[in-house]
Amino acid sequence: MQSRRTLTRLLACLPAITFAACAALPPPATVAVYKSLGSRQCEGGGPEPSALAEPLRQAGVPVLATACGQDGRMRAAMCGLSDGRIAVFDIPADRLEDAQKLGYGPLSALPDATRAACR
Repeated sequence: MQSRRTLTRLLACLPAITFAACAALPPPATVAVYKSLGSRQCEGGGPEPSALAEPLRQAGVPVLATACGQDGRMRAAMCGLSDGRIAVFDIPADRLEDAQKLGYGPLSALPDATRAACR
């Protein structure tokens, strides 16, 4: 009878123990990658960030968050030249190499880049 009570108490505590153990795990490491939106000064254009995320998803790379931004590079103000707009994607750090093979660059390579919500 005593062992049955002990087992019942243990089973009752199991969800709390599991939750506490999971809460103590560090969050998975992520890295930000970017791709140019291809938009031009005076013209705009280029694909939506969601369209640029699709090749990552198709390759099995989870896209954890999407943002827009500027590459932070200086450029001449001239219609038709790049406007420096980029799409930024947070992915698991262990998938960076896969993203680079698809043509995405690490955001850390653009030290002056800014990140903002997409319009």
